[in-house]
Amino acid sequence: MDALALLRSKINTFPGYVTQDDRRLADELVRSYLGEALALARTRLGELPDALESRFGDIILRAGFRNQIAFKAFEYATLDGARVARVAANDARLLELAEQAAAVSATDLPAYLDTVVEAFDARDREMQSNEAAA
Repeated sequence: MDALALLRSKINTFPGYVTQDDRRLADELVRSYLGEALALARTRLGELPDALESRFGDIILRAGFRNQIAFKAFEYATLDGARVARVAANDARLLELAEQAAAVSATDLPAYLDTVVEAFDARDREMQSNEAAA
């Protein structure tokens, strides 16, 4: 199953990336899918050290709001199939991480949060990519 099909299997209203409105909605749906999973994990894990609590909160906040700098370039870009596949792969990775949130332990949390940040950063880099489309 390709990444776009995977996204649609997990989020039945996932619109894809054809129009600007589709891209806005896709971004919102992916971020909210992850944000909800992170918030549930945060509640499940209970009290955490202050530094870890702050970091967790920052990542949940990142899931809650669009990265305007990264998204601006993506929103208006002409996308070819390869770029759509890369963006979809990054979004699918965030959904995969969302699904792992339910099982993450307090011990594993720092490494998990590192992975989430890396996935968000990779997604932002792809959205900002100036690679020419066909």
